Amino acid sequence: MWPFKRKLKPKAETSKVFESILCIPGNWKSWEDFILIVVQATNGEYIAAANILLHPKSSRHFKIEFCTYDEKMKRAFEYAGRVNSVSETFLTEIENHKHVIYLTGTGGSIDDAEHIARAGYAILKAGGLGVKVETAGKAFQSQQWMDLIENCDEANLYKMFVLNSIVNQAGETYSCGMHNLGLKDTIIGGEDFQESVYLINLFSIYQLVDKPIIQEGQTFSCEIDAPKFSITIHPDQPYSGDALFYNSFGMWRLSRI
Repeated sequence: MWPFKRKLKPKAETSKVFESILCIPGNWKSWEDFILIVVQATNGEYIAAANILLHPKSSRHFKIEFCTYDEKMKRAFEYAGRVNSVSETFLTEIENHKHVIYLTGTGGSIDDAEHIARAGYAILKAGGLGVKVETAGKAFQSQQWMDLIENCDEANLYKMFVLNSIVNQAGETYSCGMHNLGLKDTIIGGEDFQESVYLINLFSIYQLVDKPIIQEGQTFSCEIDAPKFSITIHPDQPYSGDALFYNSFGMWRLSRI
């Protein structure tokens, strides 16, 4: 499904301990070079030390893995960047990167997602070329991520951290990445692809913005006169056992009534 991603040791599926991970390539000469640049670029708002990125104002900290050149990085961004139509010029820049930063932070809520999104923005200001959300399989050019940060509301966080148009062999459409925001993913079968993506978008944004208490057996509809869909828990996630993509909050299934 996602052939170019980091391998993590799987966690128990019953655990809701979760971390969001961003991959950010750049052309820093060394770790010492990055330490100086990130302080200068953010006017001291972020400080890097001992493999940690600190945001003193919020007392937030993020783990940093500073890695050397990765020959697979261009292909990884090309694959994960399809939904955002990343350019060939951008992919060439990714191909010519010198180092890669993996930024890891506490995940599982809208607040957590915003904090790591802004930390990723800080690294872009310090010379990062783009962002790949390892815990969703979605990549962005630098300006795309920065534009979304300018109005960092629930809808934009959804665009950053959730991939909503994956199709399995059975022709079902589903999302991946809602665990970054502390919510269940959604799967739909038996519907047109574009309609399925539209439904997943509305249902997901509805959860993020209105924050309803959803229970199995309830129904959902895009409009008053639109078809209704029953809401049930889908126990067999397409990415069960995958530490990066598995959603410990669960997955909803929408079925036309």
